[in-house]
Amino acid sequence: MKKLFQSIVIAIFIISNNLYIQAAPPVAIIQEAKASVESIRYQLPVEVGYGIMMTQVIYDSKTYSLVYSYHFTVPAIKPTSESINEIRTGLIHMFKANPNSEEMKYLKSGITFHYNYYSQDGDFLYSIKLTPDDFK
Repeated sequence: MKKLFQSIVIAIFIISNNLYIQAAPPVAIIQEAKASVESIRYQLPVEVGYGIMMTQVIYDSKTYSLVYSYHFTVPAIKPTSESINEIRTGLIHMFKANPNSEEMKYLKSGITFHYNYYSQDGDFLYSIKLTPDDFK
């Protein structure tokens, strides 16, 4: 009886984890995101302001994510968790303020945005991840 109970608990855990796995975005949206990435790549590196330069963008087909890499062009220190959360909240508000933007279309379709920030010397500073669940 104990083994049966353990098996049921394990099965429920596996099923619940599988339900959490994100469904793939529509193929047309994935192709559009990939085309957007290719378009941006031709412009890189590009100064985006505030002493930050976008150096790389990729589409990660395993996680359905647009992954951006930014490097500070001025000295920068690793921000606090609170500061990172404030930046993340600001990005969410900025995206929500433009509900018809390309970013919102991607997010509503199931694509995640992942931002990686590096120091002037290339050392990793912090990361911000925005998922479709942040916009429901």
